[in-house]
Amino acid sequence: MIDNKKYYDRINKLNKVHYAAEVPYYSVAELRPVEIKLLSKLKKGSRILDLACGSGRFSIGAAKLGFKVTGLDVTPEAVKAARARAKRDKLNNVEFVEGDMTDLRFKDSTFDYTFCPRFSINAVATHDQRSKAVKQMLRVTKKSGKVFIESFNKWYLGKGFVGPIKLYVADLKRNFQILLSNITGTEYGGLLPGDVVYPANKVKGAPDGFTHLPTIFEVQSWIPKGIKSQFFSIPQIIDTGKFDLMKYFRYSIWVILKPEK
Repeated sequence: MIDNKKYYDRINKLNKVHYAAEVPYYSVAELRPVEIKLLSKLKKGSRILDLACGSGRFSIGAAKLGFKVTGLDVTPEAVKAARARAKRDKLNNVEFVEGDMTDLRFKDSTFDYTFCPRFSINAVATHDQRSKAVKQMLRVTKKSGKVFIESFNKWYLGKGFVGPIKLYVADLKRNFQILLSNITGTEYGGLLPGDVVYPANKVKGAPDGFTHLPTIFEVQSWIPKGIKSQFFSIPQIIDTGKFDLMKYFRYSIWVILKPEK
């Protein structure tokens, strides 16, 4: 048996420790080319929400490009570092708050655009909570705006077919273990299918992190019915209109959502 709340809280606690340790890296990291390209298409002065902002990498970069930005993160140490970076850079068009993307404390239609970049959605544990986070993003975004979400891709073939096959085998074992726990009435203490604990690679000595690896179909399942969505690979965003044969097998997936009219 699985206690979803207990599982979510456990993973959330693990990630807070992990990302707190990675503050030094994200305190100096800059915007990536794909993010610069996306921002270049938006009206300057628009109000942007940056979810899971960490130490302010994306928020600070967007603010320097002329946007009014609110960065939100669940890790207190990251928010503190982001505020310090904004103060150091003398920016008055960016603010940082503590919060959870599954329970946003903003009014409906507060922001022109909402961004959840750098695989932050994958750090949210359980399917229900990821779906809830997407609904929250749509709620706080104006009907005339857009929501931009970047996700990992379980079908990534950068290291060949072995990687995805190993993931599917691991998931089969977990599903069997979950079935046994349901039959026996015992609590399941392992990871859910698609979940991975990985060694930190940004700051030496940082604790392990957690992420969820979905297929593009699973990402689609997080989106409420009736919401228009488009999926892009990074090459397609960088080179607008480009046909990408490997679109569904790249490292990341960008999904752009249009709130209901």
